[in-house]
Amino acid sequence: MEFFNSLGIRIALAVIGGVFYAFLTYLIVMFSKLPYEFVIVVAVFVYLFYLSSRLLLLFSGIDSPYYSKGGKGSSKTLIEKTSFYSTAQWVGKFYHHHDIILFVFLGTLSIFFLITLAMDGLGEKPFGETMQNLWNAFLPIP
Repeated sequence: MEFFNSLGIRIALAVIGGVFYAFLTYLIVMFSKLPYEFVIVVAVFVYLFYLSSRLLLLFSGIDSPYYSKGGKGSSKTLIEKTSFYSTAQWVGKFYHHHDIILFVFLGTLSIFFLITLAMDGLGEKPFGETMQNLWNAFLPIP
């Protein structure tokens, strides 16, 4: 698991996650029929908030469940008494649990998608037809 705890991987995941959450926010706010300029501002705000909170946690120098450098410093007891330290611990736990839940959700979604593709292949139907039928059943948009 040392690979996922490296600083380069964590920065890349923060940038990619920020883009995905900004796009998700963009789509959600677009459905509310708000002005396009407002939609862009909200999506950029979500991206910057997500990215900055992750980067602040990474570069704070505080070990948390989200990221730890592995080396212990001698001034650790001085840092532990601050509210920034306790906030960093809370945010680190939140992101750690968030990433686990997101991984399980995306893994389940991928397996479900592969099962529908296998059903299409075994049933000699065009690939994606089962998924399209399920999509149309759950979201009956004319």
